[in-house]
Amino acid sequence: MTNDVPHDPDSALDPERRDVFRDVSSHLIPAAHGMPAAGDVVDDRRLAFVLQARPDLVEALHAALRPELGDDPGTRLAALAAGEPESESALQLAVVAGYYTDAAVRAAIGYPGQVAKPVTAIAYPAYIEEGLIDRVLERGPIWRDPDAAAKPVTGDGG
Repeated sequence: MTNDVPHDPDSALDPERRDVFRDVSSHLIPAAHGMPAAGDVVDDRRLAFVLQARPDLVEALHAALRPELGDDPGTRLAALAAGEPESESALQLAVVAGYYTDAAVRAAIGYPGQVAKPVTAIAYPAYIEEGLIDRVLERGPIWRDPDAAAKPVTGDGG
């Protein structure tokens, strides 16, 4: 991190950047169809929640909200998309995560969050009874490197 970026997610944004964040949030998720704008939902507490979970976003978010990019949210987002995709992604993720982790928003869309659904020996899910996952279980665990396609292939098998 650079020296001017706070290390503490709770104090990541100064008041000016928080105002810009609120404006950009409402631009990305405006009030519509009975749902509130993100700028009205993603307050300091919501943002702190997101940044506590993802402290790796602090520096890029700080950069995305710098005053030099101007006051217009659309212009700011276009500039970030053209030259700073990591900052743009951090900003979008902070807005969306803050919005959809809010209890009132989740209630409004009918999403209760993750709910444990116990499976009993007597009433197990139809997909198990029908054998739909048998081949997956027989194959066993596998893992593929998601960056493998971007890595160069060398003659020595690396």
